[in-house]
Amino acid sequence: MADDHDRVISRIGNIGRWQARTIGIISIASGLTAWQTLIVGFLIPEIDFKCIRWENSTTKLEVDLQDIQLLQQESNTTEECLFREAECMEWEYSEYGNVVQQFNLICSRDVYRSLTSSLYMGGQIVGILLSGVLSDLFGRRKMMIIISLLLTISSCSTAAANSVESFGALRFFTAMFGVSLFTTSFVYSMELVGGIWNVYIGIGLEFPWAFAYMILPGIAYLIPNWSHLQLALSLPNILFTGVLLIPGLIPESPKWLLMHNRDKEAEEILVMAEKMNKREKSVKEQDLGTGAYVEPKSWSVKDILYCPHMIVCTLAMFFLWFTNSMVYYGLVLNSGTLMPGDRYINTLISGSLEVLAYALTIVVFVYGGRRFTQSGTLLFCGISLLLTLTTSDVTGKMALSQIGKLAITASFAMVYLYAAEIFPTVCRNAAMSFSSFFARIGSVIAPFAGRELGKVNPSLPIWLFGLCSIVAGVLSLVLPETKDSSLPDTLVEGETFLSSRPGLFRRCLPKKTEERMENKDNKAYERD
Repeated sequence: MADDHDRVISRIGNIGRWQARTIGIISIASGLTAWQTLIVGFLIPEIDFKCIRWENSTTKLEVDLQDIQLLQQESNTTEECLFREAECMEWEYSEYGNVVQQFNLICSRDVYRSLTSSLYMGGQIVGILLSGVLSDLFGRRKMMIIISLLLTISSCSTAAANSVESFGALRFFTAMFGVSLFTTSFVYSMELVGGIWNVYIGIGLEFPWAFAYMILPGIAYLIPNWSHLQLALSLPNILFTGVLLIPGLIPESPKWLLMHNRDKEAEEILVMAEKMNKREKSVKEQDLGTGAYVEPKSWSVKDILYCPHMIVCTLAMFFLWFTNSMVYYGLVLNSGTLMPGDRYINTLISGSLEVLAYALTIVVFVYGGRRFTQSGTLLFCGISLLLTLTTSDVTGKMALSQIGKLAITASFAMVYLYAAEIFPTVCRNAAMSFSSFFARIGSVIAPFAGRELGKVNPSLPIWLFGLCSIVAGVLSLVLPETKDSSLPDTLVEGETFLSSRPGLFRRCLPKKTEERMENKDNKAYERD
């Protein structure tokens, strides 16, 4: 049954052929952006190297530098490594055709591996901040087309990088456009469905990411050269951009059009959707232009100051995104200690586990709601990780770590949907972008937290990831239950909804009616 309070969903239904076709095409963006993020393990792999010819020598002398590389992990100024690097005239690598070999990212140049990864995460931070605001201002479809085109240019250009500096810079822009495309397409898709399909679509959009994860090692195995692999995984973006440009195939979000008083354009799209979904407009339904729906054309931070429940829930949501990202990437970056072996097989296993996590997430999210399910997965992750400190059995540690990884993967998928259901339409894309900004801060911290803290004490990263997960699990109870609720459109609707739903630590906050919020006077802060 369609949501009668949602002017778009009440017309086109919770799901139909039109939404299935549109979202099915848009979901491709998830897989395309996954390749650009996960490909780094094959572009910059951990490989062995040794010097085979020294300066002023006439014969090749093999000096194994594996032990020196281990020393270098403790100190980048190891005298022995610097001396041998200065004297060496020719290196031999265990693998060829990768960025490490082409740009000699060893010894003193090993730092470029970390720098390029940091630049990539930095690009994501910039991308989510800009894309959220711009897509709220100029439209979801228009921004998806522009971003997809720019992603195609930057990712294909990366394959032609002739220095590590240009490689890092192009990876920065690829990350910026990739995360922008994913975030905008996610918000767009969530605005087209209602009811239980918020769960199916919200989490279902993660499956293309997982499937791309699984396919990646096979493609990388068949195309071992890094530049050819980068180009092969970037060319599909051209087709995706072309599909977005087909008139009428991917229209603008009707909700976004309504929020910007472009009712005529929204009506045309809804009529087309109704026809494809075989739904007839009820005579009882109000026309879009005559509904008692009032919302300013824009919003500002000042408007949010009148929404105490929105402020508290937003801050809690930011911490959830930060923790999910930090713990997820922290475990992924340290997966070599959990599953030592071939990187192709390990990547395939990781992708398979993500498919399982997303499938389980749909089941528990549907029957268990949002609030307690989000909290439970985070608590389960934190407890599982902390339990690894209580056993010395290698198999036990591996099992508990994998259980924690499974739980945080599910939690990360949930938080996307949960945030989309809490934030109002008028600022949803911007709010999702700022949430993702905090997630990227967590992903930037993750490698340092896992590596640097591990040098001080191997148990410190586990303590950090475990305790942060538990704290985030408790803070999830601050948020309201959004199951079977319509997505709020305005700040007024959002604050009214939040104040009417119980939440930990929010009972002392003032409850506001729509009239008080619209008047925005001092009485709005009075407690009922």
